[in-house]
Amino acid sequence: MRRLYFEFDTNISFSQSVSEHAFLLRCIPKNSPSQQLSRFTVEIKPQEGPLTFSSDCFGNPVCSGRVTLPHSSFGYSCRGMVYRDDSRKYPEKPMECYRYPSALTGLTAELAEFLSDIPEKSTARETAESLCEAVHGHFSYTPGITTTSTAAGDAFLLRQGVCQDYAHVFLALARQRGLYARYVCGLPEGDGYSHAWVEVWEDGCWQGYDPTRMVPVDEGYIQLSVGRDFMDCPVERGQMLGICTQTQSSFMRVYQK
Repeated sequence: MRRLYFEFDTNISFSQSVSEHAFLLRCIPKNSPSQQLSRFTVEIKPQEGPLTFSSDCFGNPVCSGRVTLPHSSFGYSCRGMVYRDDSRKYPEKPMECYRYPSALTGLTAELAEFLSDIPEKSTARETAESLCEAVHGHFSYTPGITTTSTAAGDAFLLRQGVCQDYAHVFLALARQRGLYARYVCGLPEGDGYSHAWVEVWEDGCWQGYDPTRMVPVDEGYIQLSVGRDFMDCPVERGQMLGICTQTQSSFMRVYQK
């Protein structure tokens, strides 16, 4: 078991003031048998009225609210502590949607050809490990080349991208091999940015794989949200009145005491 403390801060600056800003955040860690959220706080700037806490259709905790007055920046911070213990995992039934392609994980001809060169394995674990190695070897980690809406097939052709691109390609290949696989957004131990990885359903339980780092996911990772791909579970989503460009800065820290 690990006791992990986390800090997650994001600030968005708008080139011109906006108003009637409705937002939805997935910045609160999920509760599960292997991840127990002990305590947390959420701070919004500017905050106008109460926040609403609920969950989405994938079981992710969400925090929503509204800022009606004009503002030129928006920020949120989430802090707290979780207990991570993978020995507490228990069998569960996966959602059927995790077995099929999604908007960002469709199989292209190039992905199918790449998959045909990866030997088939007899178990879900062996299959996931071989796919993780293949995806990691195919990519060069390069920020700024792709966006959050880049599909797996497009990122694959570029051979460059960030963690979400590694995850989307892994998902496309895993689902084609008949595995239940889901996208995960969360916070890994250390300092930096939020991260994305994949979970594969093995012997009744979800097991995490990080193709960006080429490692299995352990108790040093905090899960924020899951979905079929990035579009199901972004950390933030919102709409507002105003015409502007925006600049975002974000920082996270996960540590043990």
